[in-house]
Amino acid sequence: MMMQLPFVRLPVLFLSTWAHELGHGLGALMTGGRFLELTVYPDFSGVALTQTYGVVSRAAVIIVGLIGPSVLGVLMIGLTRGLGRYRLAMMGLSALLATSLIWAADLFTFAAVGAGALLTGLVGWMLPDRALLYVAYILAIALCLSALTGFGYFFIGNAEVAGAEYRSDTGVLADLWGGPYWLWGGLLALLSVGLLAVGVIASDRLARQR
Repeated sequence: MMMQLPFVRLPVLFLSTWAHELGHGLGALMTGGRFLELTVYPDFSGVALTQTYGVVSRAAVIIVGLIGPSVLGVLMIGLTRGLGRYRLAMMGLSALLATSLIWAADLFTFAAVGAGALLTGLVGWMLPDRALLYVAYILAIALCLSALTGFGYFFIGNAEVAGAEYRSDTGVLADLWGGPYWLWGGLLALLSVGLLAVGVIASDRLARQR
């Protein structure tokens, strides 16, 4: 229900896109490549510019980007529901947003990501415990739901970003390793669902032990 409200839905859409593009960049760094630029557009599409070395590095860029929103959702639900660390969850998200500013490609991206870092930091620092609990819970659950509802992107061969058509992530995987793009999309969608399920179940068990 909360996701129907623009002041909840729009920040979550932004964070989901940001997590996706940041995941692409981190995938490059993890495999010896370079993360050059991160762009988030006003329509909540985005692009990550990376430099990779070899097929494995290129594939890692795509895979980590696609599961990025699920990983962010799991981290948030783990810190909130699992460990009860609501303030740490918001401050950690703020720090990650702020760190990603070093890759911001344009003024809009810098302003949007910077505003996100400032807002989440202020919420984590100043909001009373009871209010912070609800805000952190809603954000964590909304990110998990956003990761689930974004699965349509896994099953397209080409995607439109800021009015231009690009080969989709799963389309690039198909070009690299063969097979249809929807097969790779299905496998990565299952991986994302698995991550979310394991994260939610583990967080619930941790919460019951507290």
